[in-house]
Amino acid sequence: MTTKKLLFVFTLFASSLYAQTNTSSKPASELERCTLENKELSKQNTYYKETLHSLKPIRTTQVDGMEIDITSVIGSSKDNTITVTFLYKNMETEIRRYFQCNQAYFVDLQGNQTQTYEVAVSFNKGIMAENITPNIPIKGSMVFKSTENQIPLIRQLTLSIYPKISMSPLPQAYFENLEVIWQ
Repeated sequence: MTTKKLLFVFTLFASSLYAQTNTSSKPASELERCTLENKELSKQNTYYKETLHSLKPIRTTQVDGMEIDITSVIGSSKDNTITVTFLYKNMETEIRRYFQCNQAYFVDLQGNQTQTYEVAVSFNKGIMAENITPNIPIKGSMVFKSTENQIPLIRQLTLSIYPKISMSPLPQAYFENLEVIWQ
């Protein structure tokens, strides 16, 4: 009987040693791989959350076959400017040859007007975008300089757009009651 007990204890001891040595390197490398994968997925998740937040429109309008969504209105106390960020999207079925804004201006609550010609609609803050594919949102921005005080609200923002068909009157996009977030 003692031989059987001794054999049983030896077998149990040997199997526990084998189990420990066989798996000791795998959990560490598996854990490291899972940690790296988790970090990468967290970065992707953060990117998608930020993208969804930046695509959420404050105000939307359609003009001349384009949908324009205001996504943020940020005032800079340091630079004394207001930057309006927007997305524009070709709502037609064919590629639009170009999109360009003539000017933008806003009226504050006191009736003061501020105008800008700095309406960037393409890369490197270009003023004209070409070959706009349908249903693809593209980011643009406009910067208003020298606002005298930190206005809390833009009562009306008007964006003048060059028309799709030459010699047509300038279509205008209107946005009302845009809250300015000062930083």
